[in-house]
Amino acid sequence: MADSGAPKRPVKQTEKLLSALQALNDNPLPFVRDLQLGFVDGVNELKGILIGPDNSDYADGHFRFSMRFPPQYPFVPPDFTIVTAICHPNVDSRTGTACHDALLSTYDPHMTLKNLLTEIHNLLAQPNYDVPLENDTLEKTREKASEWTKSFAQPSQ
Repeated sequence: MADSGAPKRPVKQTEKLLSALQALNDNPLPFVRDLQLGFVDGVNELKGILIGPDNSDYADGHFRFSMRFPPQYPFVPPDFTIVTAICHPNVDSRTGTACHDALLSTYDPHMTLKNLLTEIHNLLAQPNYDVPLENDTLEKTREKASEWTKSFAQPSQ
């Protein structure tokens, strides 16, 4: 039989992710909704909605996200992208890529999916305006973050 050339889903990684999703179903995070695991462009991709933290500029916002797991996962971190338009000093305005230590310098292969989602939620609760992303041309303020949340991150959108 000829090889179709299509990328094959990494079995062990997929099993690990399905197990992590089951753990989240058994003990859900109150700020995560509609998790769906798929296989896109040769990598596992988790999509869902992150609910903005109370008492933050992102409160009540529903932010669609995507986590793409490279073939080397869990030894390298997933890419976390916020798909919904967001004004956040630590999220690239053009790509939606979230920059957080848990995805960069402090990432550990033993971090659970639940830990990663919690860290990103904490990034929404505590944006670091003192250390914004370099080369981001959008001026980001707390007022603008709140306005964008009301304009772009409502449940019906």
